[in-house]
Amino acid sequence: MDIKRKQKFLIEAAYVIVMLALIYVTFKYFIPLIFPFVLGFIIAFAFKPLIRSVTNKLKLPNKLSALVVIGFFYLILLTITIFLGIEVFLYLKDFFLGIPELYNNVLVPWLSNALINLEQIASQIDPMLVQQVRIYSQQILESLGNLITSISVGSVGFITGFASKVPMFLVGFLLTVISSFFIAMDYQLIVNFLLDQVSPNKRSLLIEAQLFLVSTLHKYAKSYLMIMSITFVELTIGFSILGIESAIVVAFLIAIFDILPIAGTGGVMIPWMILTFLEGNSSLGLGLLIIYLVVTVIRNIIEPKIIGDQVGLHPLLTLFAMYIGVQLFGVAGLFGFPITLAILNGLHRSHKIVLYKQPKEPEIVQAEVASD
Repeated sequence: MDIKRKQKFLIEAAYVIVMLALIYVTFKYFIPLIFPFVLGFIIAFAFKPLIRSVTNKLKLPNKLSALVVIGFFYLILLTITIFLGIEVFLYLKDFFLGIPELYNNVLVPWLSNALINLEQIASQIDPMLVQQVRIYSQQILESLGNLITSISVGSVGFITGFASKVPMFLVGFLLTVISSFFIAMDYQLIVNFLLDQVSPNKRSLLIEAQLFLVSTLHKYAKSYLMIMSITFVELTIGFSILGIESAIVVAFLIAIFDILPIAGTGGVMIPWMILTFLEGNSSLGLGLLIIYLVVTVIRNIIEPKIIGDQVGLHPLLTLFAMYIGVQLFGVAGLFGFPITLAILNGLHRSHKIVLYKQPKEPEIVQAEVASD
């Protein structure tokens, strides 16, 4: 019996390992290959309720409603992209053109004064140290000059590299647009075809998983709206205390930027702090640093808790899923892994699948221990 149990365990373990490996390979290598079509399906799926509403209210054919809704979406997206693209381009142009002026008018005078003060301190300690300080000062200024040159060259290289990827991006975007139109116009036909390829039991599981996916995405949106609101309040209070002009507007823009997983609040606050310190405004720079630390600490504490409560996962499990997801799949895994885990947990709770043994309540465990 022990041998049979071990064999059963090994077979089940091998099955789980193979399934996890297939899932990893699928999401790591296969999905990126067909990503434009996957994104097109997601867009069509997201606008399905609106397309149905337009069809029913305006008495239009479903395909025409899909064409109008998806076309209007891309028109808005294109307008926003062009507007933001122009603003970002002008900002980056002014920033890179202003680097030499910032270096010559702000950084060099500030550093020169600091080095002069250092020489005075060295002369009081030991006059022999002054020469060494001057040598190091010259090396520091030369290194800064080389750094500015490297930033300029690096920015040109970055722009060149980005420009080389634009054609491939446009091809992918064009495939996404075309596929989303076709999928939206024949959405139900495509879904029925895919469902016909699986058994009735698995079909029921897929439909249940879709319902959990929609519910989980809504809860995720609600969670990050709550997090963004908390960040906005924190920033507004902090900026108001520091006397920053248009504190509410600046806090709102940074709170929106904070939703981005890579950039976050630090994408704005850190460069702002550095420039403030370089300009010699140490009090404002220190205040921004304190605000950034407070916002970051609170965000890291409340994010797993809020998301876990909304999607029905323990905060520790949510934090674990976010960490594993970002390690395996990057930014996509940061969101996708907890969502997948929430869907699987929902299917388990509805008894569609069995993932784990349901833990007993602490009171029951204590009663069993007492009876033993």
